[in-house]
Amino acid sequence: MTLFIEQDFRRYSDTPGNILSYIKLAILSAGFRAILLYRIGTWLKKKRVRFIPVILERLIHHLCHCWISFSAEIGPGFLIAHVGGLIIGGQTRIGRNCDVRQNVTFGGNFNKVDQDGRTQPWIGDSVSFGAGAVVIGPIRIGSNSIIGANTVITSDVPDNVIVFGVPGKIIKERWSDDSERKL
Repeated sequence: MTLFIEQDFRRYSDTPGNILSYIKLAILSAGFRAILLYRIGTWLKKKRVRFIPVILERLIHHLCHCWISFSAEIGPGFLIAHVGGLIIGGQTRIGRNCDVRQNVTFGGNFNKVDQDGRTQPWIGDSVSFGAGAVVIGPIRIGSNSIIGANTVITSDVPDNVIVFGVPGKIIKERWSDDSERKL
């Protein structure tokens, strides 16, 4: 847990992480506060503490204006740039170093289930989501992809692409040097 929190902290701040800087950031940044409470709550849930995670989940909702299920799996280095309206449903998996903005939704899609029994999206590493993006259903988003603002994704997205629109369509490929190529 502490390794995940440390990597989350590094996404928010360039200063060295001591306990006071963690507390200061948790007070000043609703995004860091939300992910910190999520990390503590999931750790307590794994330790079979029952009541406190429920309270922490509600605190995230009321203090940070977002909803993050403790059943979701979020990798280290998660950055919430703007917390308002963020929803991360249970069974959602998010990889390392992903970032989201306001009003992003990860959830199910009218009880659609894949062959593995999943109902929620799986997100690769280093994926960025623009404001208002909606990712629903048992789909996979490839690593190093960018999902544009107000894009609705209901089908799989490969690695290293930029997706935009309703429904989401690949508009460019990304290369390892962060350059882009039109399709």
